[in-house]
Amino acid sequence: MTEDDRRLVRPYLLANLALTSVTAYFSYAYFHLDEYFQVLEFARFKLGDVQAWSLPWEYTAQMRPWAQPYLYVLVAKGLGIFGLRDPFALAFVFRLLTGLASWGALALFLRTTVPWLATVEEKRLHVRVATLLGFLPYLFVRTSSETASMAAFTAAWAIALEGRRDASLVLSLPRAFLVGILAGLAFEFRFQTVFLALGLFAWLAVIARISPRVLGAMVLGGTAVVASSLLVDHAGYGAWVFPPLTYARTNLLEGVAAFFGADPPFAYAWMLPANLFFPIVVVLLVLAVVAWIRHPRNPLTWTTVPFFLVHNLLSHKEERFLFPMAILATGFVVMAIGPSSGRPLRISAWGWKHRQGVLAASLTAWSTVVMLLLAIWPIGWNHHVRFQRHIYETIGGDLHAYALPDFDLGLPAFHGPVYDVEKQTPEQIAADLDAPGARAWLITDSPSLHTGVGKLDRRATLVWSEVPFFEHPALASFFVRLADGYDAHAKAPLRPIHFRSLYRLDPKPR
Repeated sequence: MTEDDRRLVRPYLLANLALTSVTAYFSYAYFHLDEYFQVLEFARFKLGDVQAWSLPWEYTAQMRPWAQPYLYVLVAKGLGIFGLRDPFALAFVFRLLTGLASWGALALFLRTTVPWLATVEEKRLHVRVATLLGFLPYLFVRTSSETASMAAFTAAWAIALEGRRDASLVLSLPRAFLVGILAGLAFEFRFQTVFLALGLFAWLAVIARISPRVLGAMVLGGTAVVASSLLVDHAGYGAWVFPPLTYARTNLLEGVAAFFGADPPFAYAWMLPANLFFPIVVVLLVLAVVAWIRHPRNPLTWTTVPFFLVHNLLSHKEERFLFPMAILATGFVVMAIGPSSGRPLRISAWGWKHRQGVLAASLTAWSTVVMLLLAIWPIGWNHHVRFQRHIYETIGGDLHAYALPDFDLGLPAFHGPVYDVEKQTPEQIAADLDAPGARAWLITDSPSLHTGVGKLDRRATLVWSEVPFFEHPALASFFVRLADGYDAHAKAPLRPIHFRSLYRLDPKPR
């Protein structure tokens, strides 16, 4: 990368770093349950914060890798020397570190790809897309296996291809070994990234004609990581296991993945756009196909096409499964419409001509607004993290509470070692109020309590609620009406909104 290229890239990377850091602080809600229960819950178990009974079924099946949870455990133990044990503060640290790793991978990606472009206009467009694409800061700070593997594999890809000129590439043995280590880490974070690695390996072997010794160094680096992970997984499960094999057997041969839903091939065409970034994702999907057609020998094509096709052929699909290629996907824009290289296509010429038109400006504005919203607003469905933080700060890790029959008893993220919530009818709770050992708390998914049982309604005092401004009834009722209106019309895949609330049960009438 030339000095001019560095001057072009530097301010955009700094902007992305600032956005990622802010998002890491505010984005405490999870995108998917697995972001917490498959990673942070495992880490908290090893830190002694939760018991084995709370771990998901995958722990008993011994099919999840421990590499990422143990990295967080090491960080937490290091911070514990300074007295930091708050699980919510630690979660912020984990999000920030994951975001910084993703940002570092992005920097390496730009260092590799910017010199490939022939004109300043193409470089500027590529840099802007790669650093300011709206969903990236949000994805960067997810403590999920998809984000961790994205960071590790993108770094491997960028280091492997730095200095590439068309099909010409010089790759030293030490650098190839490092690439193998990073690709191995990506695999250990999320096993499906093996298809990204195979695509990269195939391009290096077939197109770049890298020597067998260098390719062997890559394989050796990856093998070293997988072999070392056997020790990590043994420490996690207390037995010698090989999670990649167990994962494949459970999900593919035994068909467990299908229990979580099955979709037809290429369902990602309508699944991926089903989010706040709908117009951006639609355009990016179209540009991905155009980029693949225009550049059939490009390493980005060889790397991403196998990964995308395999995931379309698998029956169970979720949009997060494609997140490991998120940074790589930013390269599709200039590949699809850049005029300096690639097969000439009408759609490419049209796209380049209108890159600063009304459509492009509208997409940029939409992407920016949603990116800033996600940076400061913890969007997430039924996460109840704020509620659990209040429980942690006021009650601690030993919770004994009642719940009404319509309450969701699903184990919440950041629960304490004891999460004892018992469903009872209002009449049963009222009858227990004066009994020895009666529970002192009631948890509901409603900010108001009108059970019709006078004794319970009189002796339940609202302590805290997720409703904005719950201390001010007039303001709180406004938000409740909005949520009720939404819930009345929300159809799948939209989910209802619940405001979790905590009531103190007075032992005697007031």
